[in-house]
Amino acid sequence: MLYHKRSAVIIKKDGKILLMHRHKFNEEYYTLPGGTIENDENIEQTALREIKEETNLDIVLDKLLWEIEDEHHHGYYFLVKSFSGKLKLGGPELERAKAGNLYNLEWVEIKNLQNILLYPEIIKEKIINLCQK
Repeated sequence: MLYHKRSAVIIKKDGKILLMHRHKFNEEYYTLPGGTIENDENIEQTALREIKEETNLDIVLDKLLWEIEDEHHHGYYFLVKSFSGKLKLGGPELERAKAGNLYNLEWVEIKNLQNILLYPEIIKEKIINLCQK
């Protein structure tokens, strides 16, 4: 598997968090919205671009919460201070979506995070702890 750097965001609203629900060839899981850092971008620019592409939302970043590295990824995770726009799937996710490889944006109740498969798995407890503060 390729090693890549990624920026992702945590968007909260009314006790829920925005996640990308994936159905990928008989596997079902969730991820935070975000994507790969391009050569001409910093981590903040990637977060802003990726969220606009994937969700159609304009976001204002609050702060970098975590930098997490494992054997496959180097992830930067930001908290979103505010957002605006009409939620709508777009970008490469919309273009790649087809039977067997689906992308759905979903507001998931934070209290239900324990019951879902969220990648990277280490992020789940961090989000739960953050939202209990």
